[in-house]
Amino acid sequence: MSHHDTAKFISFASPKGGVGKSTSCLAIAGALLSAGEKVHIIDFDQTETIWRWYSTSPTAQAIPNLTVEKGPIDNLGNFIQELYATATDYVLLDLAGALTDLTLMIAAFATLTITPAKVSEPDIIEANKMAQKLHAVAARLGKPINHLILLNEVPGIISKDEVDLIKQIDDSNLRRFQTLIYRRSAYSKSFSRGTLPHMAEAPDRKALKEIDALMNEVRIILEPEQQKAAA
Repeated sequence: MSHHDTAKFISFASPKGGVGKSTSCLAIAGALLSAGEKVHIIDFDQTETIWRWYSTSPTAQAIPNLTVEKGPIDNLGNFIQELYATATDYVLLDLAGALTDLTLMIAAFATLTITPAKVSEPDIIEANKMAQKLHAVAARLGKPINHLILLNEVPGIISKDEVDLIKQIDDSNLRRFQTLIYRRSAYSKSFSRGTLPHMAEAPDRKALKEIDALMNEVRIILEPEQQKAAA
C-alpha cells in the first residue's frame, strides 16, 4: 500500500448504537496493522468500548504500531485542526451512536465514513438518516463525502426478507460495500481476548477473507484521495 504524509481518516458513524461500529473499527485496524500500517484509534463513543478494550488489556497495548486515545469533549475544532495537520498513516474514529453535530462534523471531515448496519429495517432506516444528513452537509460545504453502509452481523442463512431488504438498499441511493461481514465469533473475541482477527493465535480464515475483501473496497475508495494529497 502506498504511503503519503497526509493521514487517511476513516470514521465509523451511525445514529444508532449497537450496530457494530467498534467491532468493524477493530477488524479494519487489524487488517491495516497486518499490512504494516500504523493505526491510531480515537474513541469518541460515550460507551468508550475501544478505549476500555485497549486501556485494560496488556495484550491490546502490546500490539505493534497501534495507539488508542479517548476523543476530547471540549475544544473539538482545535483538536481536529491539529489532528489534520500532524497525523500520518491511518486514523480511525469511532463515533458515538447518535446523530449529533459532533458526529456529523467528524464524519464530514473524514476521508471515508462507514456506517455499519445489521440487515434489519431499524438499522437501515438509521443508516439512511445518516446518509441524508451527510449529503446535506456535503452540499453546504460544496465537497463530496465518501459514505458507505457496511452490512455486518449477517446470519449464515439469509432469509427472504433480508434478501429483499438488501435489494431495496441496492435499488436506493444508498451506497454500500459489496462485502458482507457475517456473524462470527472471531469478531467478538477481539474484546474478550484483547487481540484482533488478523492477529489471533488461530485465525478464522473466513473472517480474514471477509475483512480483506472489505479492505480492497476501502483502498479503491481511498486511492483517489491519496492521489489528490500527493498532487
